[in-house]
Amino acid sequence: MGSASLYLNPALLVLNPASSIDLGYSSWIEDSNYLFGGANFLNGNRSFTLGIYSSKSGGFEQRNNPGGSNGEFSISHLSLSAGLAYKFNLLSLGVSGQFLNEENAQYQSSGYAFNFGAAATFIDSRLKTGISILNIGKLDDLNNQPTELPELLRAGVSFEVLEFAHPKNPDLPFLVNIATDYVKPLNARESLGTGEQENDSYFNIGLFLTVAEVLEVSGGYKTGENTVKPFSFGVGFITELVTVNYALVPYETGFGTLHSIGLQYKF
Repeated sequence: MGSASLYLNPALLVLNPASSIDLGYSSWIEDSNYLFGGANFLNGNRSFTLGIYSSKSGGFEQRNNPGGSNGEFSISHLSLSAGLAYKFNLLSLGVSGQFLNEENAQYQSSGYAFNFGAAATFIDSRLKTGISILNIGKLDDLNNQPTELPELLRAGVSFEVLEFAHPKNPDLPFLVNIATDYVKPLNARESLGTGEQENDSYFNIGLFLTVAEVLEVSGGYKTGENTVKPFSFGVGFITELVTVNYALVPYETGFGTLHSIGLQYKF
């Protein structure tokens, strides 16, 4: 995961095999895009991580009265984050803090949030478990009332279930990994743009096939009656120093497809 664990479970930052610089870009319908950048520095049993995440959605029409619009406006979010993690034998603990900024048309607000996480590894690190509490904080008022942060409880497990070699080529190994996490929203809110309700608990389930430690193919499924993006697909190309990932997430009910590309440099 690299430095992206800042936003999911900061305890996982210290479980990465190497320090890394991570970049990511996602594009969705209309003028919606998402940018991420981060650097994770490992030093023995400790890690220090910096990250920046921004999102922007445009093309919203502004109306004061029925009839023609007054023009268009955009909504943007910015997160500047820093995190620390420490590994105690099998257990690791992590915390990250965020400075938040939100702009909606002519309105602007700022605030803060914290993420807390714990993780553990077993069976020679083939089995990983983790739990985290995310987005504990607040934003200032935005046009008379603050935007409510999506407070979440996440608990997950990842297991390398099968490793085998091609019967005609013993030097071509395959690794099968299954991961799942349970996500419970701690407050009721609605996702901007999609209208997807975020007050129901759900599971994320992922299946990963790694070929010769060079190619990774993955698929994911998200449960929940209100989800508009139940499936996701991805592919990654892995080298000793650089990993390139691509993912697509089809949205149902006419919300298009999200395309994401990521680049990781390990050092």
